[in-house]
Amino acid sequence: MLRQVFRRGLQSFCHRLGLCVSRHPVFFLTVPAVLTITFGLSALNRFQPESDLERLVAPSHSLAKIERSLASSLFPLDQSKSQLYSDLHTPGRYGRVILLSPPGDNILLQAEGILQTHRAVLEMKVNYKGYNYTFSHLCVLRNQDKKCVLDDIISVLEDLRQAAVSNKTTARVQVRYPNTKLKDGRNSFIGHQLGGVVEVPNSKDQRVKSARAIQITYYLQTYGSATQDLIGEKWENEFCKLMRKLQEEHKDLQLYSLASFSLWRDFHKTSILARSKVLVSLVLILTTATLSSSMKDCLRSKPILGLLGVLTVCISLITAAGIFFITDGKYNSTLLGIPFFAMGNYPSLW
Repeated sequence: MLRQVFRRGLQSFCHRLGLCVSRHPVFFLTVPAVLTITFGLSALNRFQPESDLERLVAPSHSLAKIERSLASSLFPLDQSKSQLYSDLHTPGRYGRVILLSPPGDNILLQAEGILQTHRAVLEMKVNYKGYNYTFSHLCVLRNQDKKCVLDDIISVLEDLRQAAVSNKTTARVQVRYPNTKLKDGRNSFIGHQLGGVVEVPNSKDQRVKSARAIQITYYLQTYGSATQDLIGEKWENEFCKLMRKLQEEHKDLQLYSLASFSLWRDFHKTSILARSKVLVSLVLILTTATLSSSMKDCLRSKPILGLLGVLTVCISLITAAGIFFITDGKYNSTLLGIPFFAMGNYPSLW
């Protein structure tokens, strides 16, 4: 009963709508075209990719976000970093490099080459409005001495280099894992900075015999400033370019660079990688729409109607995209499937 009422109401509405369209053809042809062009241009002007990937995987009231915000406020990087590395909250903007030696080699014997890479990062300059910024201008500062926060593995490499210059054996510089004692007397956790570790057999104090990889992270401070964040982004880009350049000079080491925007960059690269697949899918949809509306009988065959059906869906999607971006919506590559879902559901409306 209720279904019949809805059916009759829809039939009556569609009948009256058809009469209205037939009486005012110019209006219903020009207004949708003007709206589509207007919203399409606004979509191009206001197009912005989503910069916060957490919004795609976690709601704003997520408990994990609340816990990480609490951890960031209670355990700031400049106070906790020198004591213990924590994965509870992300460090903001940073540049990270992993140096990997060939199998069987000891990367600790290449302390001088690694320190040269480290010095190149510290001396790297980023130009912004006529001013040159280095890592010392952007780094996170320690509360104790207002110096840049650096990984303690750098101090270990300095000790190894000095031992090599003074013709001392590296055995006198005892490196322990995962906790080691630095030259200034501090005990430091380097479990996340030294990889592929082989310990000395029967060693009670966990001395390192060899290691294959070293990870160094450079932390940047943004101070909540948009300008500082922009400079930090430029520094991260230059950092990745420098690592690619240094890779050509250090054939005996493999350098893998990572920055805070690396995940965002890789995520949005899916749009570029999917470009050819989207074009092929669109061609297949147009072909299917044409063939499904074609018949052997030339009088009953309506291939143009199938193409117009696809065109109608495309026009509605352009209009919807314009409204989406006008209301401060941001693009992400997961939206690429929406046009095909709309076209797939379009025949079911008939």
